[in-house]
Amino acid sequence: MQDNSEDIWLMNEVSKGSSIAFDTLYSKYSEAVYYTIYKKVKNKDDVDDVFQDFFAMLWRKRESINVTTSFKAWLFTALRNHILNHLLQSSRKEKKRLVFDKEFSEADFEVDERMSLIDVPELVSEEINRLPEKMRVVWKLRREKDMSISEISAYLNSSEQTVKNQLTTANKRLRLFLSKLHTFLFFL
Repeated sequence: MQDNSEDIWLMNEVSKGSSIAFDTLYSKYSEAVYYTIYKKVKNKDDVDDVFQDFFAMLWRKRESINVTTSFKAWLFTALRNHILNHLLQSSRKEKKRLVFDKEFSEADFEVDERMSLIDVPELVSEEINRLPEKMRVVWKLRREKDMSISEISAYLNSSEQTVKNQLTTANKRLRLFLSKLHTFLFFL
């Protein structure tokens, strides 16, 4: 517990601009931070970049950092988020590179051919038709007939809360389906 109190005190000193306190925390945690990044990122160049960027980010944001409980838990949560952001950015860059490569590859014609076989509006329509009957009716009245919740409630002789619940559940199901469809089409 004393170790945690010391770490919190050091981080408070860092937030005031103490490079000595920062160096102390760096010396104490840099090896564990590096190992954690290595386990998740694996590419040596990227590991070094993420490691350096993480500590640089801590220094840049030092004034806004306020740790009151477990410093180690806070540090590794911040690290996890930093690694996830890096992986997302890398994924986006890779996706853009792949899109660019696809545009100029001979395989582009095959992709277009396969995509033309997939009728996305039809898939969405099928998913809507898989909704339970009352939920589907509520969803269609709202989205296709542009009826208000109170109008749907009166039309179906149901409470407004029931209509809201049906719409919320239908929208969640359709968002999940669209998310899965998007992932599938991305890897096509």
